[in-house]
Amino acid sequence: DADGLPRAVTRMDDLLREFLVESHEHLDRMETDLVALEAKPDDEEALARVSRAVHTIKGTCGFFGMPRLEAVAHAGENVLTKLQLHNRVELTRYAIEQGLDGS
Repeated sequence: DADGLPRAVTRMDDLLREFLVESHEHLDRMETDLVALEAKPDDEEALARVSRAVHTIKGTCGFFGMPRLEAVAHAGENVLTKLQLHNRVELTRYAIEQGLDGS
């Protein structure tokens, strides 16, 4: 490569940069959806979008070998799954605020 790095290294840097940009976009959308859920806790579409974003971030963290961030995303995914399956976890203002603090 022109800068002396193997092509695979520069490609991985490009992929990581793309992951960071996309993750930021996911987090921005999640913040919007969490605010919407605060106003309307039964908004299944907003909850599904948040779940998909967390799932995508978790999977990509696994791909890049980021086990700590992957574990955090996995824990969030577990909570969201419980919310989606028969509302086993109550979606409260406190829970939403915690989600916003994390994003």
